[in-house]
Amino acid sequence: MNDNITPTDIPPDPISANAFLIYPKKGAVKALKLVKNELKASGCHWQTAAGAWSCPVKAKESIEKLLDKNHIGVTLMPFQDDYFCKGERGQQADKVWIQIDILEKRHYAESTALLFDRRAFEGEIAARGLSQEDPDVKIRLEKLDARDKAQHVLMEEIMELRNSMRLLETAEEAEVKLPFCVLGHNAQREILIWKDGRLIALPVGRLNKDELRLYVGGDSVWFQEEGAEKTLKLQLIDTAHKKGFIDDQAPLKAGVWYINKKWLIISGKKAATMEGDRLQYLEEPIFEGKLVETEGAAWLNWSVLEEAMLTGQSDLKNVFNLIYSRVKQWNWLDPSMSAFVTAFVMLSIMQQAMSWRPWIYLTGAKSTGKSTFFEDILQGIYGGQVERLDKSTAHATAQTIGNSGRIPVFDEFEKHRHIPDILELAKLFNRGGQKTSGTGSDKAHRFHLHHLPWFGSIYLPRKLMQDAAQESRIVKFELKKLTNASPPLERFGIGEGTIIAAKIVVAMVLAWREIEAKAQEINADRQVLIQEQQEIEVRTVENFMYASALLAIVAPEGLEETFPRWATLQSEDDGDKLLDTILASLIFVESSKVSVGEMLQDAGRYVDELERHGLKIVMHKSKDFLALRCESVTRHLLKDTEYAVLDIRSPLARIEGAVGSAQVKMAGVNQRCVLIPMATVLSD
Repeated sequence: MNDNITPTDIPPDPISANAFLIYPKKGAVKALKLVKNELKASGCHWQTAAGAWSCPVKAKESIEKLLDKNHIGVTLMPFQDDYFCKGERGQQADKVWIQIDILEKRHYAESTALLFDRRAFEGEIAARGLSQEDPDVKIRLEKLDARDKAQHVLMEEIMELRNSMRLLETAEEAEVKLPFCVLGHNAQREILIWKDGRLIALPVGRLNKDELRLYVGGDSVWFQEEGAEKTLKLQLIDTAHKKGFIDDQAPLKAGVWYINKKWLIISGKKAATMEGDRLQYLEEPIFEGKLVETEGAAWLNWSVLEEAMLTGQSDLKNVFNLIYSRVKQWNWLDPSMSAFVTAFVMLSIMQQAMSWRPWIYLTGAKSTGKSTFFEDILQGIYGGQVERLDKSTAHATAQTIGNSGRIPVFDEFEKHRHIPDILELAKLFNRGGQKTSGTGSDKAHRFHLHHLPWFGSIYLPRKLMQDAAQESRIVKFELKKLTNASPPLERFGIGEGTIIAAKIVVAMVLAWREIEAKAQEINADRQVLIQEQQEIEVRTVENFMYASALLAIVAPEGLEETFPRWATLQSEDDGDKLLDTILASLIFVESSKVSVGEMLQDAGRYVDELERHGLKIVMHKSKDFLALRCESVTRHLLKDTEYAVLDIRSPLARIEGAVGSAQVKMAGVNQRCVLIPMATVLSD
């Protein structure tokens, strides 16, 4: 051995010393740095606490040769290093933590310097009265922005390292031979374990010997030695602490989920994440800190999905055309409706990822195929993911579809006994909301709702027609009866639906970034669209933006407009509809019925009759207005309509140009009336 290497005077303890520290002699610090890569290759690592390189005993001979070869004088000190007591993953974790610590210190130092430099420069700009458009100012601001951007990149690197640490720690914990998989803990101080495909919640306060024996078994090694069950208990608690909090009150159920920019597919007994062209099945029922439930029959064909992901190809247009060929068999009021219906069929399974979800409504006379459409198309493709809620209450609806990717269908909705409650609940669907339900215990049920509902009926219910805010959420598709010349509707074959569902999911996930960007672009340009097509409203743009974005990508033949003509006829304000109802009302005049609208065309002839029913033409600010005494109008003209029990003053006052309150002499008495411009009345 080279004389430059000085062994310790104290012989190493063969039991406690599993490593040795390398301390450089005077003048050897720089030389030792030059061989650090060789030291790392021999299994050494930098021991921060000791301030020296720590090397495993088994590598001592080779390291001495390395030091001798390079004439590096050092002192070797026996050392018990816990680092070498760990497995390979544990050693990797230590190295990553050191790297994270270095990067975090660098990030903190640069953040402090950047904050100081930016404030100093802003102070300089204010003190010297510099302009933001000054070229030198711009250059310095750009440099500050570049430093800020570099900080974001560095933080992303730190977060990636922390995520890799989580994987390392998870793998390390798996090496501990616990008799089951520990997932974490919930807000009720319960340890959640996964055993034989079942989720079990163990209250931390009841982890006694009998409780543990029930799940582990008396023959387990954990019960072979006295006090081993205490070790098991402590390991359970510590492991649950390390795994962290799990939200088990609103578990993720079957469907497609997009959380924190990550995709999760749950179907049958399987759940998998999708990223790019990679498919990875979950080994534990946890995704982004949420519990995952796997139950029921699979609604998609996993083999087809795997194949599509492995090839990295699934043509969105081909999938669209496959469904479109079936949808256009129905006799839609406008031929372009079939393309938009197809788009909404494909969007239905992606509903949770959408930022706005309209209500899809199929109307039409009897035997136009509304129910058949739900059965043959929606259920034909998505099977059990389609939930028929034809007679369900609002609470039962929330319980049934909450926290799931199920697609709600309300057929024959005009006959539904709970229309007001269902519509109020459905408002939560649009932007996504939560319904909380109390229980007999201190644990409330939470139902997350983010659904794209489908309704069907011969006509729209009165409640829906009376509320313009609700009606504006509807995209209405009207069906006509099939002609005798129409071919029989083609149904999906057995097993074909799960194949199509898998193709839809892959195609939509791979194209979602493009669909989302196009949808948001359409929404951002809504003012331009409204100017180009004045009948379009802001809500109309929201209702159609995802379907229009999808159609812009697949570009079906003959469809060039972002919003079809029939889309502008979707909604009408309460006041306009109410005025139409009043004008269509009939009044007996000389043994015959005359509509109010006809009477106003020749108002001089029907002055008395109109006034008796609460109507009078008056002059206001040099313009003719129709004065309506709301109480009389409701009592005489609207008594047999849905408006009979409503206060009609507010919707009438919302009509463009209306005066909400004015005193008008009617039947010799001053009455408070709503005034509507005659130009508006006669135009109707």
